Amino acid sequence: MDGMSTQLRSSASSAYAAAAAVEQALGDPFDPESVSSFAASVRADEEEAPPLSAFATLRELGVHRALVPEADGGSLTSFDDLLMLSRLLARRDLVLTVGVGSTFLASVPVWLWGDAEQRARAAEVVLGGGWATLGVTEDTAGSDLVATGTRAERIDGGFRLDGEKWLVGNARRAGFYVVLAQSDPSFGLFMVEPDRVRAGTLRRLDPVRTLGLRAHDLSGFALEDCVVGEDAPVGRVGRGLEMVASTLQFTRTLVSGMCLGGADTALRIAVGWARSRRLYGAPIFELPPVRRLLAGAFADLLTCECVATAAARGLNVAPHRMSLWSAVAKYVVPSLSEQIIRDSAEVLSARNYLREGVAAGAFQKLARDVAITTVFEGTQLVVLETIRAQLAHGARRRAGGEEVSRADLFAPGAPLPAWAPQERRPSLSYGGVDEVVDGLDEAVEEVRAAGPPELATLAVEVLAAREQTRRDLAALMAGGAHRTTTHGYDLARAHCLVHAAACCLLMWLERGGDADWVVLSISRLLHRLGRACPAPGDAVEQRRAAALAQLAQDGRLLSLLDFPLAPTTTRGAP
Repeated sequence: MDGMSTQLRSSASSAYAAAAAVEQALGDPFDPESVSSFAASVRADEEEAPPLSAFATLRELGVHRALVPEADGGSLTSFDDLLMLSRLLARRDLVLTVGVGSTFLASVPVWLWGDAEQRARAAEVVLGGGWATLGVTEDTAGSDLVATGTRAERIDGGFRLDGEKWLVGNARRAGFYVVLAQSDPSFGLFMVEPDRVRAGTLRRLDPVRTLGLRAHDLSGFALEDCVVGEDAPVGRVGRGLEMVASTLQFTRTLVSGMCLGGADTALRIAVGWARSRRLYGAPIFELPPVRRLLAGAFADLLTCECVATAAARGLNVAPHRMSLWSAVAKYVVPSLSEQIIRDSAEVLSARNYLREGVAAGAFQKLARDVAITTVFEGTQLVVLETIRAQLAHGARRRAGGEEVSRADLFAPGAPLPAWAPQERRPSLSYGGVDEVVDGLDEAVEEVRAAGPPELATLAVEVLAAREQTRRDLAALMAGGAHRTTTHGYDLARAHCLVHAAACCLLMWLERGGDADWVVLSISRLLHRLGRACPAPGDAVEQRRAAALAQLAQDGRLLSLLDFPLAPTTTRGAP
């Protein structure tokens, strides 16, 4: 595997080359003999034990280098690349993505605000294939970070930490912890390293049993008279809540990779079953209701891809917009991914419920695992509140900032400026300017001038939905009720769907090609918005279902991209 690790390092500058190398090295997940198979992941889930051999292989492949910025010795330059890596790991087993992702979550504040020594110590752990934990949540506080009970009391030579963190990833195996604690003058983040504190003052708690991700290390830790040095604070004490909010912009965006990978597998299993299962003398794939479910789910998957791609690339080129865009991605992509899995389950019928049979019984595990994506890094209600607050603030104060080009956001795989975490930190407000939703005016004119008529009709309706949302928000704010009524949440949800439709339209304008997918994707979003629009028709659904089946048969990612997956074995096909 040493040669593969070298290949990953040398090809990091090429679009998706490192992720593609990992994909090929891990092999076909339908093959029970592959290093990261569905059979092995189901077995680990049944035993509630981490997939150690798969994690060991990821270490040998040098995957952890992708979590460390290039300036600190790693290979992380593009979040578009990291999104693809997350997607490809998650298509096999979300436990892999969550384990690696929890380490990245803990590392982000260190890359953004840590001093040189802290960054070096964190890099040593991560590059060595170790784990890390961000200790924010507590049993009694939930999502109310102001209610955090953990305290960091200043003492001679450092700080004394006391408190307990709960429902955090990697807590039983972490090489370092980044801990949110009350302090003076306000909250702070503190880097706690087990080998640098007195024995017994950092106690790892028992695992928490869960419905899904049963092979993931989800637990907690207790700090009791835990003394750390003056070098423990990450950044300035007093800015802890701000730093957590900024960190979540990265992880809320990258949750999309988990969703895309899980949805790909669910849909791949469903289309494979639909083509092989025969009823009434023909494959059930030929039944119009089945074909409609599959075509619609595929359209939703491509919508998710458009939203996720723009957000991931935005982390590189538009950190001043990510307080809004990351929250929108966190709402749209998990919500639609859960619907994709429900539609896939309907195609599989009874087989979706079994812990054996089709794809080694992986579907039922996948459905349980993906359910967490709407919960962590902010539940859907928490995220909608974030979006409501961002929109209200942006309507009152337009700060603008550096303009972001459409090509930068909607050219997946294209080169990006390398991430320089301490030079371009995220903002807590998006500034009232939104190149995605604001870009609809120009986009609609382009489509009306040169696009297919059916798409032009839909684009005009999306623009009307945006204007209605803006009028409703202005009226709500004028009445002073946007903080106290559920209508603010409804408007936040409507904004998310308009944003998703804008992403689809802008992606199509940037990439060109067949318009069937964008017609179907936008029509489904308008339906969710309650807007009247013409149905795309049976012919569009038939063509999209056929395109889905062809991608699955050819072993390609279910995507707008032409991305080859590890060769499929006949014995493992669903």
